[in-house]
Amino acid sequence: MDNELDNELGYELGTWVVTQIQSPDRPTQSTFSLLGREWDLLPEVFPPYTDPGPGLFASWVPYERGTRFLELGCGAGIAAVLAAQHGAARVLATDINPAAVENARRNAERHGVTDRFTALTSDLFDALDPDERLDTVFWNTPFIEAPADRPYAGHIERAVFDPGYGLVNRFFRDVVRHLAPDGRIYLGTSEAMGNPFKMLRAADEAGFEGKRMRTESVELPAADFGDSPVVEAHTDQRGIVHMDFTLYEFRRR
Repeated sequence: MDNELDNELGYELGTWVVTQIQSPDRPTQSTFSLLGREWDLLPEVFPPYTDPGPGLFASWVPYERGTRFLELGCGAGIAAVLAAQHGAARVLATDINPAAVENARRNAERHGVTDRFTALTSDLFDALDPDERLDTVFWNTPFIEAPADRPYAGHIERAVFDPGYGLVNRFFRDVVRHLAPDGRIYLGTSEAMGNPFKMLRAADEAGFEGKRMRTESVELPAADFGDSPVVEAHTDQRGIVHMDFTLYEFRRR
């Protein structure tokens, strides 16, 4: 893979988000409200209240009773907890960040669903039992494409950037062995900030067919992002940058 970016705006905004979250001047919170519930938040975990995406995606996933559910890259574990509350028989929450795994455990305890909830530190599917089969896999992807050789500077960046879209490619290659024959995949992304072409191509090469399930547009004041020529080029006459959060569904062909 080369280091040319198809979406310079996405990378610019992703870099800005990481800078804001990691700023020493940013107030820290140990709890937050989202989707009508209170949640614990550890300081090393991506704060889900910083943009509409985590709440939208978690509210759009169709949870079903009696199913086996995985939230990949779980962060605070919001979708995993909701799946358990909606009656999933087995819920897994995985993240490469050990602090996120502990955070998800705490939120499962806070909401009384630990009896069917397992949190694991895992690089994608690596920590899963080879025989683990899932009915639903949800991942709020780190949809900002970064240069392929860009190293991560901490776990917050892992929640935002996918260098060369290598994670998305590995996801579709590895999910095949864990997804039940009629299982479904839900990926949270942004068509304005991410690279949906590469995502859909990776899915197709692994034997999956994807469709846009739901999307919501958002307006962001360009002034929030400082003096950026890239942002300025995508700003309308009202000083607004138009973005979206979009959930895709994938099934085997």
